[in-house]
Amino acid sequence: MNQTMLENKADDLIAHIRKRTDHFFTWERLAAKLMVDHDTLVRIVDIVSDWEYRLKVRKNLGVAFVAPPDLLTNTEISYKLKTAWLGRTVYSFQSVKSTNDMAVKMIEKGAPEGAIVTAEEQTKGRGRFTRSWHSPPSAGIYLSIILRPALLPEDAPGIAIMTAVALADTIAHYRPGLVQIKWPNDVWINGRKTAGILTELSAERNKINHVVVGVGINVNHQARDFPEELRKIATSVRRDLRKKVDRVELLRLFLYNFECEYQKYLRYRLKKSHARIRRYSALIGHEITLAFGKNTKKGLVKDIDRNGALILQTDKGLETISAGEVTVVKE
Repeated sequence: MNQTMLENKADDLIAHIRKRTDHFFTWERLAAKLMVDHDTLVRIVDIVSDWEYRLKVRKNLGVAFVAPPDLLTNTEISYKLKTAWLGRTVYSFQSVKSTNDMAVKMIEKGAPEGAIVTAEEQTKGRGRFTRSWHSPPSAGIYLSIILRPALLPEDAPGIAIMTAVALADTIAHYRPGLVQIKWPNDVWINGRKTAGILTELSAERNKINHVVVGVGINVNHQARDFPEELRKIATSVRRDLRKKVDRVELLRLFLYNFECEYQKYLRYRLKKSHARIRRYSALIGHEITLAFGKNTKKGLVKDIDRNGALILQTDKGLETISAGEVTVVKE
């Protein structure tokens, strides 16, 4: 039996024994279930252990499932995943420069829509405006989603706002009433950045080839995991909740929320999400400075329209703003 077949059997073993935690399944029963001999079963159990699953292995009793690893792997993400198509293909890595870059490589190899790329660590993760995204190992969720929407290129920017709504809904499950969206693509808990979005587009004149939606979520970061300059402006779900969070569970919930929002976006754009966009907004009613390259504009955010644009009260009257870098003026 080659390595691929052994690994497939290892997935089958995990799926079977995790149904009854701490229950010993006999060697004979497992060998029959997997249709392998005893020696091959021992090799399969060794593979599962190498994948960092916690097992109890006893010569006379058999094998018992104790706990899964804290890893964003295909096996763990797929377990109890409620989506119809999103995240059904997973490319998981221990360390990459950027999951968005890796997603583009997977697209070139024919990755389907809804495929995702995950990594335990990014060495050159990036956010908007060429900023870096701090990505320490095994603390956050570093994810890219591959989409091929039947939309015009001018509809693509709304995908970032749609993603922010799905993220806010997800994080609000853990911190209800404390989550906000800093337009257009950051999610805050208690006024500190917790998640960010970077969408990258490949398009022709009237056609989108693909969109890669990069998402970084600070999940189990502790204060020491952030550089000194970020500790007062960034947080994580764990720091705010004061207990460790199951990263895979959070990711599964986000994928489900994202799929629901995306299906609505394809039909209605942001109209069905507009009420939540306004409710989550960290900007409505606040003075902001908006930067466009070297130019800036200052004003009061009056609203966010049904296309996701800011309605800004400036010295020149009401203006509709669709892009820019926002800084909230301290009151």
